[in-house]
Amino acid sequence: MQAKPLRFITFEGSEGAGKSTQIRRLETRLLSLGEPVLTIREPGGTPLGERLRRLLKESAPEPALSPESELFLFLASRAQLVRETIRPALARDCWVLSDRFSDSTLAYQGGGRGFSPVLLRSLNELACAGLSPGMTFILDLPLSEAAARLARRKRESAQGDRIEQEPPEFFERVRSSYHDLARLEPDRIRLIDGGRPEDEVAEGIWEAVSHVFGL
Repeated sequence: MQAKPLRFITFEGSEGAGKSTQIRRLETRLLSLGEPVLTIREPGGTPLGERLRRLLKESAPEPALSPESELFLFLASRAQLVRETIRPALARDCWVLSDRFSDSTLAYQGGGRGFSPVLLRSLNELACAGLSPGMTFILDLPLSEAAARLARRKRESAQGDRIEQEPPEFFERVRSSYHDLARLEPDRIRLIDGGRPEDEVAEGIWEAVSHVFGL
């Protein structure tokens, strides 16, 4: 009998794709069944990770982060998160829902920044200590729609985000990388049309989770 995948589900996608909304909806559904759930975000999720998040998200750090520094800060946050938070939660048979994880590095630092995918997979393996999500949802949006959502979010918040300020071609490369990942790992990764109505997206995610995990 084939073992069920880890109760570790990650959500990926470009900025403004709706990850946070769908994580909350899945969390609510699992909690309604009496399941223990831990929701986390990357970078972040630990005291160290939250400090690194502020550095990585600042709209105008001085001096500007180099691509190499950015990469290692993300990896440092992830390494701490795996050891301090994710593995202990999984050991308690708790569901872990994460807003981003290792695939973000392959998409943003690989596709976006141009680092070698082979190098990034090796560094991810070290940072994650071999941990891989049991299931990953990539919420996909055309660049124009993602940009419109980001513009609305910026009008509602005074906070800047360094990565959101990248040019359109950066996000096209990121999106293309996510599509490549979905083709490479179809058993783990589900590519979801994030432009559909919120309820439809949530129902599609729940159908996949309930089928794979036998809920």
